[in-house]
Amino acid sequence: MSTTVTLEGKVAIGDNAGSAKSSSPSSSQKNAQYGLKFVGAALSNMVASGVSNPLDIIKVRQQLRTQTPGARANAFWSVGLEMARKEGVRSLMGGFTASMLREVVYSGLRLGSYEYFKDKLYIMSKGALSREGLGLKVTAASIAATIGSALANPADLVKVRMQAYYPQGRPYRNTPHAFAAIWREGASSGSTIRGGLSALYRGVDATTVRGIILSSSQICSYDQVKQVLKRRGIMEEGLGLHLTASLFAGLFCSITSNPVDVVKVRLMTDKERKLNGVVDCIRKIMVNEGPLAFFKGFGMCWGRLGTHTIVSFIAFERIRMLFGIDPM
Repeated sequence: MSTTVTLEGKVAIGDNAGSAKSSSPSSSQKNAQYGLKFVGAALSNMVASGVSNPLDIIKVRQQLRTQTPGARANAFWSVGLEMARKEGVRSLMGGFTASMLREVVYSGLRLGSYEYFKDKLYIMSKGALSREGLGLKVTAASIAATIGSALANPADLVKVRMQAYYPQGRPYRNTPHAFAAIWREGASSGSTIRGGLSALYRGVDATTVRGIILSSSQICSYDQVKQVLKRRGIMEEGLGLHLTASLFAGLFCSITSNPVDVVKVRLMTDKERKLNGVVDCIRKIMVNEGPLAFFKGFGMCWGRLGTHTIVSFIAFERIRMLFGIDPM
C-alpha cells in the first residue's frame, strides 16, 4: 500500500493516491474552463443587453442632445415617450442585432478572459501580486477590457449609429447595411481598405478608455464586494450575494464611465467630422455645454448599466454552475 502527500497537505493511501494527484485540474482542463467562461460571459451579457436595450437607446439619445443639462426636454421619460410617439415602440429596440454582436466580442473577452489574465498575472508575479488585492484585479480587468473594446469597436459604432435619431429618416435598413454604409463613408475619403476600417474604428480610443474604466470598476468591484462579504461571514455564496455585489458594481461603474461614454457617443455619431478626436470633443463639450454635460443621460446610464450588471452577473454565475465551474 502506497502513501502520497498532496499539494494541499492531505494524505492519500493506496489506490486513492492516483485520484488525489488528478484532483487538481490539468492544463487542458483549465483551458477548457477558460473557453466555457468566455461562452458564459458572452451569453449572460447578451441576455442582459437584450433586457436593457430600451434604456440604452434612450441614454444615447440623451447624450446626443445639446440642451442645458437637466432641461426637462432631456429627461429620460420625455425622450422615451417622444421616441414611442414619433418612431413607434419598436424604435426602443434599435441596434439590437449590433448590440448582440458587440456583446459576444466585447463582454465575452472583457469578462470571460478576466480570470485567465488574473491567473496568468498571479503566476508571472510569483506571489508578488496578492489574489485578494485590487492591483491584480484591476490589471487583469484592464488587459481584458482593452482587447475586448478594441476588437468590438465596429459593432459598437454600428449599434450607436442605429440608435441615434435622424430627422430625415433612418439611413440604415439593418445591421449589415449599416456596416457597409459606414465602410463606404470612410472609403470615399481615402483608400478603400484603410478608409473603410478607419470609419469603423472611429472613436476607438474613447471606446477603449471607457471599456477599461467600466470593466475595472464593474468587474473588480463585484469581485471585491463578494470577497469581503464572504470573508467577513456576512453572506454566503448564492443568489443574495450575487445580487448585492452586482448592485454595488452597477452604481460604481455608472458613475465612473458616464463621462467617457458621452464622449464616445459624440465621436461615433460625428459623420461630418466636426470633432477632431477625444481632446477636441471634451473641449467643445466643456465650452458649449459645461462640465455637467458629461453626465447627460446618467439616470438612463445607471438604469441601463445597473440592470445590465445585475442580470449579467447573476446569469454568469448560474451558467458557470451549469457548466460545473466554481463561482467567480
